[in-house]
Amino acid sequence: MNKNHLVTQSNSLVDARYHEPLSARQQKIVLSVVSKIQIDDEDFKIYEVRIRDFHEMLGLEGEPKYTEMKKITEELLKKSLEITREKGRLLQVNWFSSIEYFEHEGRIEFSFDPKLKPYLLDLKKAYTSYRLSNILSLSSASSIRLYELMKKWEYLGKWEITIEKLKDRLGVKQQSYNVYGNFKNRIIVPSINELNEKTDIQINFKEIKKGRKVIGFEFTIRHSPEKEIKLSMSEKKEAENPKLLSKEDELRNRLNAQADGYQFDTAFFAQLHQGASLIWKEDAEKELEFLIRYVNEEQSVKNPLGFIKAKITSAWDVHEAGGHITFADLQPMKERPTGRQERLPDWFTSRDQPKVAAKPNPEFEKEKEETLKRLAAKKRKDT
Repeated sequence: MNKNHLVTQSNSLVDARYHEPLSARQQKIVLSVVSKIQIDDEDFKIYEVRIRDFHEMLGLEGEPKYTEMKKITEELLKKSLEITREKGRLLQVNWFSSIEYFEHEGRIEFSFDPKLKPYLLDLKKAYTSYRLSNILSLSSASSIRLYELMKKWEYLGKWEITIEKLKDRLGVKQQSYNVYGNFKNRIIVPSINELNEKTDIQINFKEIKKGRKVIGFEFTIRHSPEKEIKLSMSEKKEAENPKLLSKEDELRNRLNAQADGYQFDTAFFAQLHQGASLIWKEDAEKELEFLIRYVNEEQSVKNPLGFIKAKITSAWDVHEAGGHITFADLQPMKERPTGRQERLPDWFTSRDQPKVAAKPNPEFEKEKEETLKRLAAKKRKDT
């Protein structure tokens, strides 16, 4: 089993609710089979996994035993999930329509429920992607679910949620966790510690209070590319095969060719591209190119990937507030007088935008227009 395979799901599927939460072992089985879906699959196939691979992945001791696996998958087939659809529709479905064992061949075949096609196939927007390796070492079901939810919001770098909604997403139903201290100290803190230690993200959180009562959390999420597991040479060649590349991978390769001294890895770029696509739609590639050119030439930028992510996050805040921005007018200062700092447009650097989408503000648009005129005048003067 290739641990570097990507797990890609629509955000609606990531947000799905479970009547009875999956165990950590059941989640690993599901996600390992999801990782076998190829980007060019137009329909579900029968996905095969060797019993020995599952035993190694799940930490089952001794020789592969079908009885242990059968118990795990039998319970898995009893657990349904709920997906909220448009126009008040609610889909109740199981991950698999069938699981078939081939005892003498040492393998299992999985068939996804056909109703899951819109959430696992031909995904072009509003999806979450990560490497399978990030969840295989996690020990608890809560850690795995929390990791998926954090990856969904990684491109923004932050996520706010109420305690009740978070419990719902994690499938926490025990009455003992109605006590906030129990929920925080037994679920949230241990899960975050495990994610920070074992996965490609770093998470911090602060409590949201109403009076003295804690009603939610505000999470900050940072990608940690230094913890990405490196591809072997054979896997790298496979990933570079044009026949296997998605349009997103082709775009990533094009932008990596333009990047000077830094590169976008697959998981990081997936989140970055998702945010850019929501803001600029068909112009996303053009805007990313503008930003890359700026970063390549601007001498003050010491952390290119962090800078690019921060500025797209700022652009998202402006987009949510009803504004429209472009990076086309950004011009780096290659020669910087002592003590002088380049001033980027206010609409480019500001992070203090309303969190609820609003109608375009005429004063905001006027200020942006004036800022762009000043930049254009400065550009003409410098040339």
